[in-house]
Amino acid sequence: MNTYIHQTNQRVRIRSDYIRQNPENVSRLIAKLGKINAIQRVTHKRHAGSVAIQFDSNELDSKSLLDILDSNGWLQSDGRPSFIENAVVSGTKTFARGMVGLGLTRLVGPSVSRVIMSL
Repeated sequence: MNTYIHQTNQRVRIRSDYIRQNPENVSRLIAKLGKINAIQRVTHKRHAGSVAIQFDSNELDSKSLLDILDSNGWLQSDGRPSFIENAVVSGTKTFARGMVGLGLTRLVGPSVSRVIMSL
């Protein structure tokens, strides 16, 4: 999964591999974050690898909060492509191969294009 960050003036939501794979470390930091007066609410969805943090923008800005989360590893991803990324790559390859096959069939005929496409 790639790291996903959505932020507004008063809320930050992060989804990452680190959050999903390190629930104990995440819970410890959530407990520490809960002691900060500017943080109003923290929602942790363990199986989704997601944490949403609501905060008072007059006391804390989203960049500072993201810096804290990044320094604790929350923004790390494992580098493996997601299901959707794999599907897009596979679909693009299939589409490109089909278009080349169609072009060759029209250019040199069906029997020659089958030989070329099988190489």
